[in-house]
Amino acid sequence: MIKLAIRICLLVTVVCTAVLAVTALPSLTGGHLSGKALIVHMMASGGVVTALPILGILMIGQAIGTQQSNTLLQLGFWLTLVTGLLSIASVFMCMLPMASTLTMHTLVEIHGYTGFAMVPAVTLLTLGMIRCRRMHSIRSTTPG
Repeated sequence: MIKLAIRICLLVTVVCTAVLAVTALPSLTGGHLSGKALIVHMMASGGVVTALPILGILMIGQAIGTQQSNTLLQLGFWLTLVTGLLSIASVFMCMLPMASTLTMHTLVEIHGYTGFAMVPAVTLLTLGMIRCRRMHSIRSTTPG
């Protein structure tokens, strides 16, 4: 049951991260998010905000160096968790009434960098999960 929950959370995280990255592409050229792209971006962010902490809790056992995991999985897990939580925290700090306009611009910039950094982190995590799954399937079919 936990493996199924991990797979669902990973799928939600991967799909939502891809949607977030695609909808944020105009910001790379100096543009702003607005209209339907902003609405889709905010809808997909709900998936990441929900799935990422659950994924972190469910996978912490594999990420702290057990024999079941590999270096790629561990690196991808920690990078995904750190970049995702920094991205979430930076937007949350923007919503608090204590940030000045300059601070908000800085936080939005941090949000963009950490959000785009989450794409390769999620890719590493996914590749690590695939590699771990293949290693377990090879071990289970190897006689001896």
